[in-house]
Amino acid sequence: MKTRNSQRKIISIHRRLFILIIFFIALPVLVMGWLWYESSTRTIEQSAIETNRRFIEQTGKNLDLYIKNLENSTYPIVTSPLTQQFLAPALPSAYPYYQLTEKVENDLFTQMIYGRSDIVGISLVGKNSLQITDFSEAKEILDMNTIRSRNADLLKRLDTLGNFEILGLNRVGSGPVLTVARKLHSSSTYLYEGLLIVDLNLEQIENICKDESQGSFSTWISSADGELVYHPDAWKIGTHISGEQLMQMQIQGGKPASASASFRTGTPQGEELVIYETSRVTDWIVGANIPMKTIIGDLIRLRNISLAAALLLFMIALSIVGGYSLSITRSLTYLQRLMAKVENGDFNVRLTSTRERKDEIGLVFRSFSKMVSELNRLVREVHSSKLKEQELIIKQKESALQSMQAHINPHFLYNSLEIINSHAILENNRSISKMTAALAHIFRYNTGNAGPLVSLGEETAHIRSYLEIQTSRFRNLQVEIDVEEPWVRTVPAVRLTLQPLVENAFIHGYRDKKPTYIGIIGKPRETYYAVEISDHGRGMSADAAGRLASLLAGVTGDVPSEPGVTAPVGPREAPTAAPGHASDAAGEAAAASVGRGAGASAGNGPGAAPASVNDPVVPQRPAAGSAPASELLSGPETPQQPAAGRTWPEAAGTQPDDGARQGGIGLLNVHQRIRLTFGKEYGVFLVSSSPGAGTCFEIRLPYTN
Repeated sequence: MKTRNSQRKIISIHRRLFILIIFFIALPVLVMGWLWYESSTRTIEQSAIETNRRFIEQTGKNLDLYIKNLENSTYPIVTSPLTQQFLAPALPSAYPYYQLTEKVENDLFTQMIYGRSDIVGISLVGKNSLQITDFSEAKEILDMNTIRSRNADLLKRLDTLGNFEILGLNRVGSGPVLTVARKLHSSSTYLYEGLLIVDLNLEQIENICKDESQGSFSTWISSADGELVYHPDAWKIGTHISGEQLMQMQIQGGKPASASASFRTGTPQGEELVIYETSRVTDWIVGANIPMKTIIGDLIRLRNISLAAALLLFMIALSIVGGYSLSITRSLTYLQRLMAKVENGDFNVRLTSTRERKDEIGLVFRSFSKMVSELNRLVREVHSSKLKEQELIIKQKESALQSMQAHINPHFLYNSLEIINSHAILENNRSISKMTAALAHIFRYNTGNAGPLVSLGEETAHIRSYLEIQTSRFRNLQVEIDVEEPWVRTVPAVRLTLQPLVENAFIHGYRDKKPTYIGIIGKPRETYYAVEISDHGRGMSADAAGRLASLLAGVTGDVPSEPGVTAPVGPREAPTAAPGHASDAAGEAAAASVGRGAGASAGNGPGAAPASVNDPVVPQRPAAGSAPASELLSGPETPQQPAAGRTWPEAAGTQPDDGARQGGIGLLNVHQRIRLTFGKEYGVFLVSSSPGAGTCFEIRLPYTN
């Protein structure tokens, strides 16, 4: 782990040089360029703000002057005797009213309209319900009833209006007009009795804005509530400016009256600089939106040129330093790849002309070549000796297996078991018949073919026979075997791989308790076929399970000692029957021997010689698991008497074995034989084990076509 972490922290020379260029050349240039650009942008922006602010202030002054002139032009009408006559409470008759109208239009209105092109119409409106209107300057036919109705509505607001007030935008005909109103004071009642309403077109306001901006920016005018009184885009007149802009103006509204201010705002067309000023006279906001690209366009071009130059210098520096380091880093990278191949076991690496260099790099490559050649030679020697050692171990195992199998006289066993089976059938004892047939199948499997490889189906059939005997012995034992049909024919197995693991469950898993469950489940995986053998026995502690897993992972050739971990199978003498309990002892010996049948008969346990089946007098020591059934059940010269009140399976004891045997085909033996036959990817693996919850092993077998 420490080696891997140190490898992850290694930074190549090429990367270090690249980092140096980035931090000491490129980054300082970029930071300085950014600072210069920001400083220049602020300077140019302030200059633009100051220049355009003067234009905005001049536009505001001209608008104030325009409104003041308009207000002054209304004084003759306000003070005229004709106006006082118009405001009289008594309604004149038709003809005097006609004469008054003629005089007002010819004397008062004409005097105000003369020389002005911005007045669309003038109206006199009195509380006496009289109206005199003149819209002769309108360029289209108007609906005068609409105008009179509007005038009447404005008269109703007389008390809320100022002496001279701009009422905002209205529409006269199809065009927008700016409406202003002046109160008319009666000299007889000393009250405001009427209004002078003037409708102005926006031509004069437009000329004022264009004259001051001179086309360099677009000036707009809005009321205090954000309604656009004038905008270069005619369709925007009467609309409202955005709430964001209005909020910005209100935030900065704490400045002195008519003081100008500015802020930036984003638009779909890009960022804009907004400069505005509030009029002292009208409370109008005079502003201009100036695109930032028109202010700092030249600066942006200069910035791009500077960035291109800096990038060019960076590329030149990078190519120079990179070319210098490439000759070193390329050789070192190539050497690193070769070393990675050697780490993975490939000693047949071929060096290129790099080893011909006349510098330190060439010396390193030549030393590396000599080292790999020597390692290759040593590995071949070790591999050759290992192969010879493994072959010798396999031959010894096969010799021991064949030697033990040769000690058994299969014909005598088969004939004896057939006789027992026949007697059981005649006596209609299906249990004995079933056990005898299962035992015969076990012996036939062990002695019929000494080849090391069988199909998974043959191994499964063998373990079924073994477990049939165990279920007869332990009535509460539940057996679950689930190996699907397609795999029993196509998955190969080493002979006698399942029974040792199942015996291990009986001997160690169910020590001091009755067996309750044995499961053999087949599960196809992506790269192997798994057979899980599980029990509900005592289980193992985490420490013991860890030691067993480490032991299984470390098995490569020889079989290490297996104290208390595997289920070795070997010779065991039948226990001596106490008086009155001969059948009990014989039954226990029989059950224990039958439970060890396959493993012991396969030559397990050094020095386990077969019994002499032809001597009727001398008691025979059964070869482990291979003694005739008649001797195992009754014992030599002992009559087969059942225990009082108990049948044979109950009298056979509650514990499967005492686990004190030595030798035999143990768990590590099975693991080693599978690995030697199929490869190190396969074998026996501990899946899970915990105290009181049982143990689960997994046998991994390869697939075949």
